[in-house]
Amino acid sequence: MIRPIRDNVLVKAFELDNISEGGIIVPDSCKKPSQKVKVVATGNGTAKEPMRLKSGDICFRIKDCGTEVEINGEKHFIVKQAWIFALN
Repeated sequence: MIRPIRDNVLVKAFELDNISEGGIIVPDSCKKPSQKVKVVATGNGTAKEPMRLKSGDICFRIKDCGTEVEINGEKHFIVKQAWIFALN
């Protein structure tokens, strides 16, 4: 398992539906990852930025931020804690 360091957070995006709101089927090649994510692991934080998130938190990240990594065939992102802008 990947363990983030400092103020980094490992998150997993929720799957989006294959059908748009208008009823159009969206192929996997055109789907963008959801901004709604689940925290998988966190770093320890820093002196200036203590870690406020914990594993299992559901939150929203800034669009198109972070580094994409694949773990066991699933898409995850490593993002800065500051790039998480809301808890659910």
